[in-house]
Amino acid sequence: MAKRTPYRWIIAIVLFIAYSIQYLDRVKSSVLNPAIAHDLALSTSDIGTGAFLMLLFYGPSQYLSGLLTDRFGGKRILVFSVIAWSLMTMYMGLIQTREQYLWRMALFGMLVGTEYVPSARILMRWFNKESRARAQSVLAWAWILTPAWASVLATQFAAQAHSWRVVFFVTGALGVIPLVMIVLVVFDRPEQYRHVTDDDLEYAYRDEITAGTVKKGQYAAVRETILKNGKVSFLDLFRNQSYVAVIFVDIVMQITLYGALTWIPLYLSDSFGFRLQTMGWWSGLYFAAGAVGSFLSSYLSDQVFRGNRKIMILVCFIGLAPFVVLLGTLHHANQVLLAVALCGMGFFGNMAWGPFLALPAEIFSPEVYGKAMGFVNGAGYFVAAFSAKIFAALVTTDASGHKDYTYGWYFIALCVAAGILAAGSISTVPRARMDYAKET
Repeated sequence: MAKRTPYRWIIAIVLFIAYSIQYLDRVKSSVLNPAIAHDLALSTSDIGTGAFLMLLFYGPSQYLSGLLTDRFGGKRILVFSVIAWSLMTMYMGLIQTREQYLWRMALFGMLVGTEYVPSARILMRWFNKESRARAQSVLAWAWILTPAWASVLATQFAAQAHSWRVVFFVTGALGVIPLVMIVLVVFDRPEQYRHVTDDDLEYAYRDEITAGTVKKGQYAAVRETILKNGKVSFLDLFRNQSYVAVIFVDIVMQITLYGALTWIPLYLSDSFGFRLQTMGWWSGLYFAAGAVGSFLSSYLSDQVFRGNRKIMILVCFIGLAPFVVLLGTLHHANQVLLAVALCGMGFFGNMAWGPFLALPAEIFSPEVYGKAMGFVNGAGYFVAAFSAKIFAALVTTDASGHKDYTYGWYFIALCVAAGILAAGSISTVPRARMDYAKET
């Protein structure tokens, strides 16, 4: 008889699919930026301002959604998020002016910065420390793997339709898919699922059972029991050195991710003259390599290093830095070096997602993950908003109109170096040593 797939992995896959569909907007907006900029007469500075406004409002929205998730549950917040995303995506296809574009980017960040924290919070409760990084890595594929195929799909679709607007109308309508999936399949907690098994419950609460916070088999009021023994105030978060380090790690990760999303398509178009269809394939290299790096790193973090998250976070930044510098030094379309730079950036640049996104639940508790992760992501996006403006300001234009992105990539390399310092401050206890300490 075939072994039953644990329901927690079904939820992880559903959340990945739902988040992937929602993430389509950022991917196609970035890869179609050259066409959008031409149609709306947007300058490089305008594109940077649009990214700035989206991230500026996206950050506070993350923290607010985290608080609401801890109080009302992730499922309700996700339903709101999907509906808001569909409306804002279709609205993008209607804009006609620079001002409308900037307003739309601000509103998008404000309303749609509600999708990540609820999704991650649900996974943190269904998974224990044994496989949290891998569960987070599956969710992270939404923003790593989606650009690998969506950038190609968006550019080909827009080229065939002779309009970038049609792409937004069609993808916005796809919002009905994640909405139905979330309503029917996702549950905030294992005990809310009608067909939950004893193995599912024991697995989900294994860390609390080991710690003595929860008694095996007694899950009726488990949330209240855990909060009673481990309540965390807002100030308590910042008394933990590892949590503060995680904030800085997230800032660097967001700067790197949105640097890739926003600027790689424009860089390929302006510096190398790639056409729309070709550019989609080249942009996809970064994200395809990122999907491999992310899951490999999370597997190693969970299974080989047994929950010591610091190791793979350091590998991420140390490995990423030279490839960012390489990308910045390319002034001619050397296809071999360009492929090496994009693949190297993608592979190493996405390694930290699973390990560090699992940390707030392990430093504190999954029950306060919304608050803890909401602030981490909020800070990350807020600072990344200003990084978009800084990158745009560092792009220079010579007398012939040729744009040079070198200093922008060097700026990101400098941020990555800061990420190495931040990761060095993280302190995590491997599972084997932690379990041994509890037994003795």
